[in-house]
Amino acid sequence: MPAADAPADKRAALVAAATGLLHEQGFQRTTLADVADRASVPLGNVYYYFRTKEALAEAVITAHEQALRGLFASWDSAHRDPRARLRRLVRAPLDTADRVIQFGCPHGSLCQELEKLGGDAPLARAGARLLAVYIDWSDAQFRALGCDKRESRALATDLVASVQGTMLLANTLRSAPLLAAQLRRVERWLDRAAPSTKPPRAKPVPVRSRS
Repeated sequence: MPAADAPADKRAALVAAATGLLHEQGFQRTTLADVADRASVPLGNVYYYFRTKEALAEAVITAHEQALRGLFASWDSAHRDPRARLRRLVRAPLDTADRVIQFGCPHGSLCQELEKLGGDAPLARAGARLLAVYIDWSDAQFRALGCDKRESRALATDLVASVQGTMLLANTLRSAPLLAAQLRRVERWLDRAAPSTKPPRAKPVPVRSRS
């Protein structure tokens, strides 16, 4: 990665480097020295922006949240049908299938590791906040399809759990075919679970013959 010059550029470079490293080797194995090396920033400068690895990980999660909200907003703009938006979520892992197979979901795998710090740990709570972005957005799509509040939340949780579980299995078993096949199954489940957005067909009005 080219060296960054301006302070904002250096901070962004550190967050980008840490994002990749946390995905590839996890929080515990990643050091600030690793991040500095990948970002081409002197290690001493890292502490100007992030005093601890935990602070840097928090910044990574915030960046993930912002990117995720931006992605969801683009799907909202591109598709009028909420069901089409949800299909984009199901198919999204296929866009980065090689990295999912090798390292898992960049969000789910990180959150799973951070949870082991303890449920009350700030980073564990931040990880839960990240996954909640998925559920909240999916919830809004099911609500737009006509589901009530309780049903939409349950369906959103089921959907996110299915997609995340599929990526976990594909990564563990190192199987691209499994990833594709299971996501097709999730999409078929979605088609059955989500109410139809088509308006009901109007019943024909009987025509009375004039006598």
